[in-house]
Amino acid sequence: MYRGSRNFFGGIAGGLFLIFLALAFMTGHFFLPMIFVGLAFASLFGSLSAGNPRATYGGVMGFIWMAGLAVCATFNFWWPGILIILGLSAIAGTLFRPMMSGPVKTEVPPQPYYQPSQPQQQPEQPYYQPYQEGYQPPQEGYQEGGKVHPYPEQPRVQEYEQPQAQYPQELPPQQS
Repeated sequence: MYRGSRNFFGGIAGGLFLIFLALAFMTGHFFLPMIFVGLAFASLFGSLSAGNPRATYGGVMGFIWMAGLAVCATFNFWWPGILIILGLSAIAGTLFRPMMSGPVKTEVPPQPYYQPSQPQQQPEQPYYQPYQEGYQPPQEGYQEGGKVHPYPEQPRVQEYEQPQAQYPQELPPQQS
């Protein structure tokens, strides 16, 4: 679509909604159905003004729902009416989605297999100590400038005696 038709359909959408809004106020009795019909046509023509197939698909679905709600409001047929609208929406979604997305692709291009890059070989230095060697305490210092320096001496913290709970030696007598 060329750019001029987008403004054309957008203008129609706004004009139709205003006309149906005026009709809703004039009739009084059919206020809600007229609002729904106005929204249905505004949704349809507004989506056509976008010039995008996905927007058109959304506009068709909005038209189906708003027109269906208008029928439900007119005949006070809400509970089964919603199920009918849902069914029509599912059928329309099945039929319109392939048309809106363009030609159907029948062949899926093959995905390239993931080939992890080979890590650079490092000299064999285990980062853990095998169990057979037993526990080896860590060094008593830190290494800086090629020399091992001892950690500074930490003052000893006075340890406090933990209080112990006193438990009774005999059970109290049972009351029955």
